Amino acid sequence: MNRKGIMVGIDKKSKNTLYLPSSMKREGLLSAAFGTKVVKCRVSFTQSLEKSALLSEDLFEELMIPHKSRADLLIHEQTVHIGPLIGIYTAGFTSSPLRPLKDRSLFFSKLLSLHEKASGYCFVFGAHQVNWEEGTIQALLYKENGWVRAAVPLPNVVYDRLPSRKTEEVPLLQQTKQRLMNDYQIPWFNPQFFNKWDIHKLLDKNSLTASLLPQSILHPNAETINTLCGLYETVYIKPADGALGAGIYQLTKTDSGFTVKHTNDEKAFSSTHYSDAASFIKAFEENHDPAAFLIQQGIKLIRVRGRPVDFRVHTNKNADGKWTVTAIAAKISGKNSITTHLSNGGEVKTLGELYSDPKERVGIIRNLSKAALTVSRVLNEHIEGFIGEIGFDLGIDHDGKVWMFEANSRPGRSIFSHPKLRSVDYLTKRRNFEYASYLSERSITAPDKLWR
Repeated sequence: MNRKGIMVGIDKKSKNTLYLPSSMKREGLLSAAFGTKVVKCRVSFTQSLEKSALLSEDLFEELMIPHKSRADLLIHEQTVHIGPLIGIYTAGFTSSPLRPLKDRSLFFSKLLSLHEKASGYCFVFGAHQVNWEEGTIQALLYKENGWVRAAVPLPNVVYDRLPSRKTEEVPLLQQTKQRLMNDYQIPWFNPQFFNKWDIHKLLDKNSLTASLLPQSILHPNAETINTLCGLYETVYIKPADGALGAGIYQLTKTDSGFTVKHTNDEKAFSSTHYSDAASFIKAFEENHDPAAFLIQQGIKLIRVRGRPVDFRVHTNKNADGKWTVTAIAAKISGKNSITTHLSNGGEVKTLGELYSDPKERVGIIRNLSKAALTVSRVLNEHIEGFIGEIGFDLGIDHDGKVWMFEANSRPGRSIFSHPKLRSVDYLTKRRNFEYASYLSERSITAPDKLWR
């Protein structure tokens, strides 16, 4: 039995008692749970409660519930589970009471504030906040008056928001994650950043997704540059673990060699001519390890005002664990830029701004959604762990064919700076909490099916 959105409060007159609405009456209930904390107690039913539950003050404190809130009540076997208790895992904490996560404090405060409108409890934590001996976490919560810290039990589910690949590789962060997953069987979703080459290999083997991929080869050298430039007008060299458009080179074959364009660390555009591929590779190797890069076919994308356009498509799992498309936006390349990234001067447009013809717009949405959902399901089937969201960079060529350039397990949110995309920004975040609730419930009621 599951009741959504029950207000959880405190009764100061009783001891070790949980009061539930009479509509939830069930014999044999012996305990209450919050996160991984389970306490034996008396369970009583009363007609005076319809949309709320009350816990005696001592039980409220023993379960380590941080504050009164709206929550879901799930009855399974002989236990009433109050929650879900969702932990957001990250790094980069400070001692500042106003900016405990530096520049990301605002992002996390908005995320936790959004969840306050739903059911359950949500907090931010890192590896140093876990007390293994007591099985608790010194949680960082956000309330109306600002950030507060409180001890809570280990959560029902964890949403991974580690900020970078480098941070993800820190041994302590990895050890903490593995211990919570393996020793406590806590579902952990979005557990890792995607590697471009690993994703390409996986999708290239699948008949449903292979046709979406530009031709790509790992470890570019003079031979592969000559081969691909002989087949395509333009090729790109990209870091396999890159992000935000950094480290990308565009190579175009000319009568006298190659024109190479790229954006440097200062986001300044530069263009260099090389007489042959060997000369470029020699210069490239002075700053990079080619084994960490891939070379990819360039696609003749549709254009707006003469500039290439691609699309960011977000997919999220919903409250039933099913993939849905939650956001689509167009990204127009910046002047002289070789990518559409906003950090390189790109701009975001809604599809309504780009396509005034509703029929054409619906067709674009249908084609992009079909591709994104297909890839989401294939990745979900073949990648270990729980994936809750993916951000895709998709392109459409002059023939109307859809291409997939990248899949990001922790997609950036720069497109949501557009005023008309704020509603879908909210939807993508809400879906993450819906999926967290789904994982929490399944881990309680059907753990064997969840972990198979």
